[in-house]
Amino acid sequence: MSAASAPPPQKHRPLEGAGTAIGDGLAAATGALVHVTGKLFGAVQKQAASSAADFRARPEHSRWRAYALGSYGAILAATLVGQFYTTNGMGAYVRMQPVELPALTQIFVRNDSREPWLNVKLTLNGIYTYDQAKLQPGVFILLPVNRFAVFDQLGRPTYAPKNIQPRTLTIDAEAQHFETELNK
Repeated sequence: MSAASAPPPQKHRPLEGAGTAIGDGLAAATGALVHVTGKLFGAVQKQAASSAADFRARPEHSRWRAYALGSYGAILAATLVGQFYTTNGMGAYVRMQPVELPALTQIFVRNDSREPWLNVKLTLNGIYTYDQAKLQPGVFILLPVNRFAVFDQLGRPTYAPKNIQPRTLTIDAEAQHFETELNK
């Protein structure tokens, strides 16, 4: 080989191999961190598994599990019962409707139950009443407040003033009773 055919000498670069050394150092540090955390969490996992197995082996475990499931069942049942409970056993829908011209207030009562109401008596503010023989399911009564009356001993009516402020309405029908506040 002659000198003319020899490859040219390579130049020496400063910091050559520094990137490789840094990469190797980071890889070693990461490996050590993974090894340490694996040992630490592996020991915790083994200890937790051992504790859970010991707990399940105890006779109290079954008892406490039964208590927990029974309590959950009781809470669930109480929640369901509470969802179906209503203070409106009659199925009455009541609404107060103020009218501007002429200035008066109307009371709307609808039978939302499946049974007819017999001998219906509406009482406004605990004083004035309105009677109706029957109210079929889905049917409503719409009354201005001056149709409610109080009756004297001779049966003569004194009607409520049309500017009365309705506060409560009581509905009585046969053995059923419902009372609601109107100013809500």
